[in-house]
Amino acid sequence: MPPGVHNVYIFEMFNTTSWSVVLGAPMLLFLQHLSATATILAIAACLSPLLNILQIPAARFVEQVGYRRFVLSGWTSRSVFIVGMTIVAFLPDTIDRTTRIVMMLFLSFGFNTLRGISVCGMLPWFTHIIPASRRGEFLAKDQLAGAIAAIACLFVSGSLLKLHHAWYSFGIVFSISAVAAFMSLLFLRRVPDVPVEKIIRNDTPLPWRDMLFYPPFLKYVRYNVIINMALGSSGVFWVRYFRTFLHVSDAKVLYVASLTTIVVATGLFLVGRLIDRAGNKPALTFSGILFTLHFSGWALVAAGILPFDRIVLCVQIFTAGLGGSLWNLANVRTVMGIVPEMGRAHFLALYSVISNVTFGAIPLLWGPVLDYLNHWHVSWGYWQWNSYSLLYTTLACTIATGLGALRFVEEPKTMTWNVFMRELLVQTPSRAVSRLIGRLRGPGVG
Repeated sequence: MPPGVHNVYIFEMFNTTSWSVVLGAPMLLFLQHLSATATILAIAACLSPLLNILQIPAARFVEQVGYRRFVLSGWTSRSVFIVGMTIVAFLPDTIDRTTRIVMMLFLSFGFNTLRGISVCGMLPWFTHIIPASRRGEFLAKDQLAGAIAAIACLFVSGSLLKLHHAWYSFGIVFSISAVAAFMSLLFLRRVPDVPVEKIIRNDTPLPWRDMLFYPPFLKYVRYNVIINMALGSSGVFWVRYFRTFLHVSDAKVLYVASLTTIVVATGLFLVGRLIDRAGNKPALTFSGILFTLHFSGWALVAAGILPFDRIVLCVQIFTAGLGGSLWNLANVRTVMGIVPEMGRAHFLALYSVISNVTFGAIPLLWGPVLDYLNHWHVSWGYWQWNSYSLLYTTLACTIATGLGALRFVEEPKTMTWNVFMRELLVQTPSRAVSRLIGRLRGPGVG
């Protein structure tokens, strides 16, 4: 690992604390507090992924400006908009709700516009400074740092909303986001930079169409699009599902998100080094199976087949958390490995745009559908069709389709399925327990 790379992990902790509020469940709960419809929630959630399309025009300037300077400029500018969101969140309930929704969406649009431009320098930057043989370990530590921060942020936010039901509770939560955003800039400045003259530039870049149809890239993008069609929808509407269908309080919604992130962090701790040996396809396959089980579980609850109790909730948290940790790690590692070194920024920008447009566009389609089917009910024996049983059944089928597309993704070196599962479920936990026992005993003991 290059010297100073630990600053990436500290940056990620503050950065995640910030965006997990303005792009995550607290923002959706704030809009739900203002009685926003499913369509409004979809619009708010889709701004971040859809505005990633700005990476396409921005990619041509990244290599000229330099990675750190480009990203730092965008991250500094976008942090100013979080201050505006904090002010809106502090506005009392006597202010018209529609006005506050419009103001928050406007500020969110500005925030995500700057993010969409500047984020295209992030992945090429880290891909350049991290050796290929250590990327799985780096990504696991990076995502683990973010997961730890998200756990703390969601738990604190949930406690604030539980203790204080007044209008200023959301204002305090958004204030935490603003402070964390500016703190993250201090450590982003310390991340090792890549001098502009050392960046391998392609003065005659391939046309976007030729890059898209580069065979390894095209096969993976096709699979990625299918999976993001499911994950994009679930990421937006699970909060509304909990609040309006399962009647869970705001604080408990954030506690559930925090517990899920704990499982994500545990999964990253266990598989961080394994994935460098195992390859990406086994991890992506197991992730797809877990997500299929997860969405099927919520479909059964929505249809009235399964009760919503603690056992079901624990199973759902486990499948979502472990599936998410495997997906996040293997997905990014796959992309970092398949794009050629020449024109890396352009390839990664194209991937990010396609992935995020899918992630953001699908909820825009589902939002009006859920509003239209809000009071729709049809009985098929014990199975009750409603808007959410339809949603989660569709998501489970979508993930299963993605597993079929994964078969065509090429990976030169990978473990067999049996070896991967033995490593994941037996060998890796036993090594983790052995390391923990060794640390508890201390040096020279026993």
